[in-house]
Amino acid sequence: MPSLLSQTSPASGPTPKDFWMPEGASNFSGTVDWVFHFINYINYFFFFLVVGLMVYFVWKYRQKGREVYARGPSHHTALELGWTILPTIIVVVIFFMGFRGFVDMKTVPADAYQIDVTAQQWSWQFKYPNGATSADLYIPAGKPVKLVMRSNDVIHSLYIPDFRVKQDVVPGRYTTMWFQADHATGEDDFHLLFCTEFCGKDHSRMNQKVFVLGEVQFDDWVTKQGRWLDELAKNNPDDPTILWKVGGPKLVGRCLSCHSLDGKSGTGPSWGDYDGTGNIWERLDKDKVHKVDGGKPVQDLIGPGRKYETREAYLRASILAPGEVIVDGYGNVMPTFKGQLRDPEVDVLIDMMKNLKDEDGKPNFDSKGKYIGK
Repeated sequence: MPSLLSQTSPASGPTPKDFWMPEGASNFSGTVDWVFHFINYINYFFFFLVVGLMVYFVWKYRQKGREVYARGPSHHTALELGWTILPTIIVVVIFFMGFRGFVDMKTVPADAYQIDVTAQQWSWQFKYPNGATSADLYIPAGKPVKLVMRSNDVIHSLYIPDFRVKQDVVPGRYTTMWFQADHATGEDDFHLLFCTEFCGKDHSRMNQKVFVLGEVQFDDWVTKQGRWLDELAKNNPDDPTILWKVGGPKLVGRCLSCHSLDGKSGTGPSWGDYDGTGNIWERLDKDKVHKVDGGKPVQDLIGPGRKYETREAYLRASILAPGEVIVDGYGNVMPTFKGQLRDPEVDVLIDMMKNLKDEDGKPNFDSKGKYIGK
């Protein structure tokens, strides 16, 4: 049976879009689509067969007058064997087809390019071998890619419809998946990536893009992504503000899953002007405004000889060890970004918080983190 299926199953590879499935763009598309359509057409056949026979017999043996019909046979051996053996054969065929695909998906090529994935409420982070990170997934075309995934909080599930791959991401353990996309999209086109395990209030925000780049373009992107802050500072030596003006918007996307820049309350405290008390940087300098740990003013924790020497030190701890001090009115739900953000990147985010307003009190950033200042 397996050898027969190996001869009749299609070659793996991209598949065209149809009514049921999006365009297939990975090495698994052909196999998955073929099995799906095989099962689908079997369902069509038996649906119309059963419903057709039912309608026919309802009409044929409808009551006519008051004739009394004799009892029919209690069983029919050949018929009973037929409707038992045929479905069994079909189920066995489907099993071997599915098992073949399962083995292919679980057998990762030795030369696969590894990308580490961290899921958390409510964002993804993709980390590359050179230490570069991104919120969207970038992969090389024509090369097997292995994702090693973990969750910082609850169960998530990474799903790329065009690649026909889906895998749960579970806290406390590592899960993996692999695929290969042969056709480059460039940076102007992309595939979609979703979280398909309900993970809380902003579950629907965990939608990202997958870019498939040619080998040269991908290598160039990874190299630049790994040192983009250094390059930004190097290319603008006379403008120390360039890091938070350009780097801030690039990093803040993950923060905006829980925080806001316009004062609106979310899962975490807003960075913006909240209820007339000022933005996050201003609130840390106002008495009895920013309270933590059950009503204690945060100013009691900030200063020489105290828990945090400066406001910057408090903000750094809030990013790298968020459970250390909890802001009143909010739960201890923020995951740590230790190991996910480098020290220079944390510095950029803190500088962004310090410069949410310009000298005239006007916002430097819109609600999505885009720089709109002078």
